[in-house]
Amino acid sequence: MKIIAVSDTHVRRFDDLPERLVRLMDSADMVVHAGDFVSADVLDEFERRYEFVGVYGNSDDAEVKERLNETEVFEVEGVKIGLIHRGNFINEFHDLGYKARELGVDLLVFGHIHRFVVERFGRIIVACPGSPTQPRLSASSCAVISVEDGRMEIDFELVQEFACGIDVRLRT
Repeated sequence: MKIIAVSDTHVRRFDDLPERLVRLMDSADMVVHAGDFVSADVLDEFERRYEFVGVYGNSDDAEVKERLNETEVFEVEGVKIGLIHRGNFINEFHDLGYKARELGVDLLVFGHIHRFVVERFGRIIVACPGSPTQPRLSASSCAVISVEDGRMEIDFELVQEFACGIDVRLRT
Protein backbone atom coordinates (compact mmCIF):
# COMPACT_ATOMS: atom_id res chain seq x y z
CA MET A 1 0.00 0.00 0.00
CA LYS A 2 1.27 3.45 -0.92
CA ILE A 3 0.49 6.25 1.55
CA ILE A 4 1.30 9.91 0.96
CA ALA A 5 1.82 11.85 4.20
CA VAL A 6 1.56 15.64 4.20
CA SER A 7 1.45 18.35 6.83
CA ASP A 8 1.34 22.11 7.11
CA THR A 9 -0.23 22.77 3.73
CA HIS A 10 -1.45 26.22 4.88
CA VAL A 11 -3.63 26.95 1.85
CA ARG A 12 -7.18 28.29 1.59
CA ARG A 13 -7.97 26.37 -1.63
CA PHE A 14 -7.01 22.83 -2.63
CA ASP A 15 -6.08 24.16 -6.08
CA ASP A 16 -3.25 26.15 -4.45
CA LEU A 17 -1.37 22.93 -3.61
CA PRO A 18 1.66 22.14 -5.79
CA GLU A 19 0.74 20.13 -8.92
CA ARG A 20 3.41 17.52 -8.20
CA LEU A 21 1.95 16.92 -4.72
CA VAL A 22 -1.56 16.47 -6.12
CA ARG A 23 -0.25 13.96 -8.71
CA LEU A 24 1.51 12.00 -5.95
CA MET A 25 -1.62 11.99 -3.79
CA ASP A 26 -3.78 10.97 -6.76
CA SER A 27 -1.51 7.95 -7.31
CA ALA A 28 -1.67 6.80 -3.67
CA ASP A 29 -3.90 4.25 -1.95
CA MET A 30 -4.26 6.56 1.06
CA VAL A 31 -3.41 10.13 2.09
CA VAL A 32 -2.73 11.23 5.67
CA HIS A 33 -2.47 14.85 6.81
CA ALA A 34 -0.77 15.85 10.09
CA GLY A 35 -2.60 19.16 10.49
CA ASP A 36 -2.61 22.80 9.46
CA PHE A 37 -4.96 22.57 6.50
CA VAL A 38 -6.03 26.12 7.54
CA SER A 39 -9.42 25.90 5.80
CA ALA A 40 -12.35 23.48 6.07
CA ASP A 41 -12.73 23.79 2.28
CA VAL A 42 -9.32 22.14 1.86
CA LEU A 43 -10.25 19.39 4.34
CA ASP A 44 -13.48 18.80 2.36
CA GLU A 45 -11.47 18.20 -0.79
CA PHE A 46 -9.05 15.77 0.92
CA GLU A 47 -12.03 13.81 2.26
CA ARG A 48 -13.79 13.84 -1.12
CA ARG A 49 -10.80 12.76 -3.21
CA TYR A 50 -8.89 10.26 -1.07
CA GLU A 51 -8.97 7.38 1.35
CA PHE A 52 -8.04 9.80 4.11
CA VAL A 53 -6.99 10.17 7.76
CA GLY A 54 -6.20 13.59 9.25
CA VAL A 55 -5.72 15.50 12.49
CA TYR A 56 -6.06 19.20 13.20
CA GLY A 57 -3.15 21.58 13.69
CA ASN A 58 -2.62 24.79 15.62
CA SER A 59 -3.40 27.00 12.59
CA ASP A 60 -6.63 25.27 11.60
CA ASP A 61 -9.94 27.09 11.78
CA ALA A 62 -12.66 26.18 14.30
CA GLU A 63 -14.57 23.99 11.85
CA VAL A 64 -11.51 21.84 11.09
CA LYS A 65 -10.86 21.47 14.83
CA GLU A 66 -14.47 20.39 15.39
CA ARG A 67 -14.32 17.76 12.65
CA LEU A 68 -10.91 16.21 13.33
CA ASN A 69 -9.19 14.78 16.38
CA GLU A 70 -5.87 15.84 17.86
CA THR A 71 -4.49 12.30 17.48
CA GLU A 72 -5.36 9.33 15.28
CA VAL A 73 -4.11 5.74 15.34
CA PHE A 74 -4.87 3.29 12.53
CA GLU A 75 -3.45 0.07 11.13
CA VAL A 76 -2.39 -0.69 7.57
CA GLU A 77 -1.30 -4.22 6.62
CA GLY A 78 -0.06 -4.99 10.13
CA VAL A 79 1.70 -1.64 10.71
CA LYS A 80 0.25 0.67 13.37
CA ILE A 81 0.50 4.32 12.37
CA GLY A 82 -0.11 7.32 14.61
CA LEU A 83 -0.86 10.83 13.43
CA ILE A 84 -0.44 14.02 15.48
CA HIS A 85 0.30 17.65 14.69
CA ARG A 86 2.34 18.45 17.75
CA GLY A 87 2.28 18.40 21.50
CA ASN A 88 3.72 20.59 24.17
CA PHE A 89 7.05 18.86 24.10
CA ILE A 90 10.28 20.02 25.69
CA ASN A 91 12.54 18.01 23.40
CA GLU A 92 10.40 17.59 20.28
CA PHE A 93 11.88 14.42 18.79
CA HIS A 94 12.70 12.61 22.02
CA ASP A 95 9.26 13.35 23.48
CA LEU A 96 7.56 12.30 20.24
CA GLY A 97 9.35 8.96 20.60
CA TYR A 98 7.74 8.57 24.02
CA LYS A 99 4.37 9.64 22.59
CA ALA A 100 4.69 7.01 19.86
CA ARG A 101 5.45 4.37 22.48
CA GLU A 102 2.46 5.53 24.55
CA LEU A 103 0.20 5.22 21.48
CA GLY A 104 1.62 1.77 20.69
CA VAL A 105 2.50 2.64 17.09
CA ASP A 106 5.27 1.55 14.76
CA LEU A 107 5.30 4.92 12.96
CA LEU A 108 4.29 8.34 14.28
CA VAL A 109 3.73 10.98 11.60
CA PHE A 110 3.74 14.53 12.95
CA GLY A 111 3.69 18.09 11.64
CA HIS A 112 4.23 21.66 12.81
CA ILE A 113 7.97 22.02 12.14
CA HIS A 114 7.66 22.48 8.33
CA ARG A 115 10.72 20.35 7.55
CA PHE A 116 11.18 16.70 6.74
CA VAL A 117 12.85 14.59 9.37
CA VAL A 118 12.99 10.92 10.38
CA GLU A 119 14.14 9.69 13.78
CA ARG A 120 14.30 6.13 15.09
CA PHE A 121 13.55 5.25 18.71
CA GLY A 122 14.29 1.54 19.02
CA ARG A 123 11.76 -0.13 16.71
CA ILE A 124 9.62 3.05 16.44
CA ILE A 125 9.99 5.60 13.64
CA VAL A 126 8.95 9.23 14.12
CA ALA A 127 8.65 11.23 10.89
CA CYS A 128 7.59 14.69 9.77
CA PRO A 129 6.77 14.94 6.04
CA GLY A 130 7.66 18.64 5.98
CA SER A 131 5.53 21.30 4.32
CA PRO A 132 4.80 21.30 0.58
CA THR A 133 4.02 25.03 0.61
CA GLN A 134 5.97 26.71 3.45
CA PRO A 135 9.17 24.74 4.13
CA ARG A 136 11.49 25.84 6.93
CA LEU A 137 15.18 24.95 6.73
CA SER A 138 14.12 22.26 4.31
CA ALA A 139 12.83 21.54 0.84
CA SER A 140 9.15 21.61 -0.10
CA SER A 141 8.19 17.99 0.55
CA CYS A 142 5.87 15.15 1.42
CA ALA A 143 6.52 11.60 2.61
CA VAL A 144 5.87 8.42 0.66
CA ILE A 145 5.20 5.49 2.97
CA SER A 146 5.14 1.99 1.47
CA VAL A 147 3.59 -0.75 3.60
CA GLU A 148 3.51 -4.40 2.63
CA ASP A 149 3.09 -7.53 4.76
CA GLY A 150 3.90 -5.75 8.03
CA ARG A 151 7.00 -4.03 6.63
CA MET A 152 7.32 -0.31 6.03
CA GLU A 153 9.59 2.02 4.05
CA ILE A 154 9.50 5.81 4.17
CA ASP A 155 10.96 8.18 1.59
CA PHE A 156 10.63 11.89 0.97
CA GLU A 157 9.66 13.55 -2.30
CA LEU A 158 10.35 17.13 -3.32
CA VAL A 159 7.15 18.72 -4.58
CA GLN A 160 8.22 22.20 -5.73
CA GLU A 161 11.33 23.72 -7.22
CA PHE A 162 12.21 25.79 -4.20
CA ALA A 163 13.57 25.19 -0.74
CA CYS A 164 13.54 28.09 1.71
CA GLY A 165 13.59 30.55 -1.17
CA ILE A 166 16.32 28.74 -3.13
CA ASP A 167 15.49 27.29 -6.56
CA VAL A 168 16.21 23.58 -6.94
CA ARG A 169 15.61 21.45 -10.02
CA LEU A 170 13.47 18.34 -9.70
CA ARG A 171 14.33 15.19 -11.61
CA THR A 172 11.43 14.08 -13.76
